[in-house]
Amino acid sequence: MAAHAAHAVVEGFSLQQVLAVLPIDEVARPNVQRLSFDVMRYLGLVQFWVQCFVEKPPAPWLQAMLWVSLTQLYLREEDEFTLVNQAVAAVEARRPHAKGLVNAILRRFLRERDAWEAAAQVDEVAAWNHPQWWIDQLKAQYPDDWQRILTVNNTRPPMTLRVNARLMDVAGYQALLAQDGRESVALSNLNGDALVLSQPCSVSVLPRFADGVVSVQDAGAQLSTQLLDVQNGMRVLDACAAPGGKTCHLLEHFDVELLALEKDEARARRIDENLLRLNLTAQVQVDDANLVKSWWDGVPFDRVLLDAPCSASGIVRRHPDIRWLREPEDLEGLAKQQRQLLRSMWQVLAVGGRMLYCTCSIFEDEGESVLAEFLSHTPNAQRMDLPLIRRVASSDGQLLPRVDDGLNHDGFFYAALVKVA
Repeated sequence: MAAHAAHAVVEGFSLQQVLAVLPIDEVARPNVQRLSFDVMRYLGLVQFWVQCFVEKPPAPWLQAMLWVSLTQLYLREEDEFTLVNQAVAAVEARRPHAKGLVNAILRRFLRERDAWEAAAQVDEVAAWNHPQWWIDQLKAQYPDDWQRILTVNNTRPPMTLRVNARLMDVAGYQALLAQDGRESVALSNLNGDALVLSQPCSVSVLPRFADGVVSVQDAGAQLSTQLLDVQNGMRVLDACAAPGGKTCHLLEHFDVELLALEKDEARARRIDENLLRLNLTAQVQVDDANLVKSWWDGVPFDRVLLDAPCSASGIVRRHPDIRWLREPEDLEGLAKQQRQLLRSMWQVLAVGGRMLYCTCSIFEDEGESVLAEFLSHTPNAQRMDLPLIRRVASSDGQLLPRVDDGLNHDGFFYAALVKVA
């Protein structure tokens, strides 16, 4: 099944789409998902090996089988010869004539691992497991950080939790976890509600998850609640709100009148589900944020959170297929959407109000470039300083993905704007 998923991504489908429709036994699903994600993290490497060390290009399904098997062998997390035997048996069940080829390739890798790994270091796509255009873009934008960014992208993500401040604090929830034998680390230097589990687990076994005491959300995403600078009693808009993590985090801290907009009906239902589990209240409306006249009642908002659609280049470790699905020309189309959303949301913001523009991207095309264009055409917009971001970021607004110095978060761009007149 992991081979089917890997092949589908190369054909242009997302892992989320494919894994949702594959007939996978529920017991096996977590393992298939983990393996599929690992293949995406090392796709550049295993594709390079198949291209270089297999004389005749195999059929697409067989290539995918080799990608999966080579990924497993490379990671050294299971017995090598057991993995080879399992791969050969799987191929034999579908194409008996191909089992000898697979057996020979995998056993050759085990004999010549060092040489294969050394060969891959001279090819940047194989060495860094990202498309060449992506590597080049990061080199240009982050000459001192590009290697660290790519390295973090290739790691398995942590399971980060957000503790519901209305019900418990982080220390209290850590005590509950400890009672279950689960270790965790509080990320207090970044966010007062965030903690990381030492070992990921199903939410079904998290203490009081069903009661709304805790949610799953990256620590970088949790910063929006602090950066929006909300006060009780305000009128707040969360545009492009699904799946509702930022909406719910705001409501866990403040008593506000909140409208959550989402143009996709299925995704909007996820907002409702999260609100229900957390026992929070907001108005959820299915509508396109750009179509202001269709949903706005004319009363300005004190705060607007605009989490705009983007390339998701900052959350690659959580969605490792993204790097292989994106094309460089996608960025201009996304930036166009972002500029339009900024203009639309500015209309509904009150004078003196604050808008937080954010994306889960690390590309300047979707961050500083979009913001600079908007500010150049919007004289009544003033950018605010964000000391919290400057403390942990590479620039005034760009939070890069990192796992060091007590920080563990994805990549986000944040910019706060005030309407001065």
